[in-house]
Amino acid sequence: MAESEQIAILGLGLMGGSLGLALKRSPQSGPVAGFARREETRRAALEAGAVDTVYDDPAEAVRGASCIVISVPVLATAPLLERCLDSLACGAVVTDVGSTKQKVTDDARVVLQGNPAVFVGSHPIAGSDQAGLDAAMANLYEGATVVVTRDQDAETSEPERRICTLWEGVGAHVAVMSPEAHDRILARTSHLPHMVASLLARTVGRGGGGDEVGSYCGAGFLDTTRIAGGAPAVWLDILRTNRVNVDRELGEFARYLDTLREGLRKSDDEALESLLFEAKEIRQSLERASQG
Repeated sequence: MAESEQIAILGLGLMGGSLGLALKRSPQSGPVAGFARREETRRAALEAGAVDTVYDDPAEAVRGASCIVISVPVLATAPLLERCLDSLACGAVVTDVGSTKQKVTDDARVVLQGNPAVFVGSHPIAGSDQAGLDAAMANLYEGATVVVTRDQDAETSEPERRICTLWEGVGAHVAVMSPEAHDRILARTSHLPHMVASLLARTVGRGGGGDEVGSYCGAGFLDTTRIAGGAPAVWLDILRTNRVNVDRELGEFARYLDTLREGLRKSDDEALESLLFEAKEIRQSLERASQG
């Protein structure tokens, strides 16, 4: 973003708080205003230096801001934006941090119809199983990939360039794709792993036997299920807004699970060994790709 440009962050949890901390660490940063529902969060955001000013009314937070970042669960984005309509500056660009993009983009465009502000969707592929401002980190976005969405076949717009610059300014790498492509790909790389981790935690602790088996859960279980500790409200919205893609990926997972079970039933050690070796090689390949 341009030097001294005012930015408003609506929602000061992990993602919004981390963005505020990162922006305030930059010498080129302009004033940062924030909105949070809870007085405790507003006070903590000021004390942490994540914002310069903070409000209990989102309309006041966005007044005079040329860039607004909405950092709330996906289905809360459009209603929060609607509360700000009368205060949006002409030419303001609005973005979000939601993990699904098609639904939030469609809803934001309906809300902004006839308004001079523009919506450009964002999704930082960064985060933690921890939530809230206490978990915020100034370096959360350094080296992370942030997807910025654009309609298929559309030309690069000035609002899009401004949002890309915002994320690059806090150390992120930007990838541009359509909302549809984002939701299809992230169902495979993010939403499926979370659902599998949740089901694994539920299965291991089934029948109220968590106390009995808990002391035998080692690092493998804890590493594999860490993300299942994410906020249920956030993940419920992700499932609600990406049902078809997540269901498709769960179907693919079930197919591989059936292959594993068939190998066990038939004592087909060759098939089991092949599955394990292929999984190891693919995992290593994916790790290399994720590290650039």
